[in-house]
Amino acid sequence: MNDTILRACLGEEVPYTPVWILRQSGRHLPQFRRLLKKWGFLNLCKKPELIAEVTMLPVDLLGVDAAQAFSDILTAVEPMGMELDYSTEAVPRFKNPVRTQLDIDHLVVPSAEDELKYRMEAIKILRRELRDRVPLLGFAGGPFTVAAYMIEGGPSSRFINTKRMMFQGPDLFHRLMRKVTSLTGDYLRAQVRAGAQAVTVFDTWAGMLSERDFVEYALPYVRSIVRTVSVEKAPVMYFTNGCAHLIDQIRESGVDVLGIDWRVSLAQVIARLGGRMSVQGNLDPFALFLPVRKLEERVKEILDAGRKARGHIFNLGDGIFPEVPLDNVLAMVEAVHRLSRRQAIP
Repeated sequence: MNDTILRACLGEEVPYTPVWILRQSGRHLPQFRRLLKKWGFLNLCKKPELIAEVTMLPVDLLGVDAAQAFSDILTAVEPMGMELDYSTEAVPRFKNPVRTQLDIDHLVVPSAEDELKYRMEAIKILRRELRDRVPLLGFAGGPFTVAAYMIEGGPSSRFINTKRMMFQGPDLFHRLMRKVTSLTGDYLRAQVRAGAQAVTVFDTWAGMLSERDFVEYALPYVRSIVRTVSVEKAPVMYFTNGCAHLIDQIRESGVDVLGIDWRVSLAQVIARLGGRMSVQGNLDPFALFLPVRKLEERVKEILDAGRKARGHIFNLGDGIFPEVPLDNVLAMVEAVHRLSRRQAIP
C-alpha cells in the first residue's frame, strides 16, 4: 500500500516525497476532455461511475501518489436551494445569488449523506477500484469561498457584494457562514465515512481577506470544520490562494497540512509554521512550460526546502492549466520521486 501522503500529512517518515496535482483529473488530460464532450461537466460531477472513471485517470496515467475524488466545490450547496448553472463557457453561476436576509432564511442545511449520495457512492466505488494503490482524498470548498460564490453569483474580481455584506450586514454574513459551515463539516465527515482517507478544504478566495478580516470572518469557521472532521481521525488539508499574509493565522486553525500557493517562498512558510503542520506545494503551474532540465531544477529547489518541514507533499501552487504539455507533467512526477529518493540517502 502506498500511504506516503497520509504519513506526510502527519509528519511521519516517508521513503520519498509524495506528489499529486491540484485539479489533476481535469482538462489537461485528453481523456478527460473526451469524457467532458460526451457527458457534460455536471454529469461528470454527479454520476458515481463517471466520477470514479475521471478520478482514476491521473492515477493510471501520471503515477501520482493520491486520487482525489472528482467533483466541483459548488455542487455541494445545490441542496441548500442554490440553482447552479454551468451552461456559459463552463463558468459556474448561481441563478439565485444570496443577498438578503430572506435569501439566507430560505437556505436549508440538508444531510450530506442523504442529499449528496452520488458523492458517497463514488467514493465507495473508488476505494474498491484503488485497492489501496494510493490514498483517496475527499474535499469541499472552504466556507468563505463558497459563501462568496453564493453572494456574488459566480466568479468576481472585486467581491463587492461579499465585502458589502461583511461590513454593512455582519450578522447576516455570519448567519450565512454558519449554514455553509454546518453543511461543509457534515459533507466532509460523510466523505470520510464513505472511504476518503484525508480531506482538503479549498478556501481559494480567503486570500483576498486582510489578516484582521480573516480572523473575524473565516478562521472560526475553518476551526469548526476541523473540529467536526477530527472525530473521523482523517487528516485535514487547507489551501487558499495568496496565503503569505495569513500564515500566522492559519497556523492556529488546527489543520494538519497547509497548501502553499506559488507566490511565496516555501522555506519562509516552513520557518514561520515552526513545525506545527505539514506543508504542500508549491511549484508555479506555469513552470510546467519550462524545458524539462529547468523544470527539474525548480522541482529540486522545492524538494530541498521541503526537507525542513514537519512533512512535505509536493504539489503545484495552484490548479494545473489545460494547456500544459502532458510530457512535462509526467516528467515532474518522475523527478519528484527520483530526486526525493536521492535526497533521502545520507
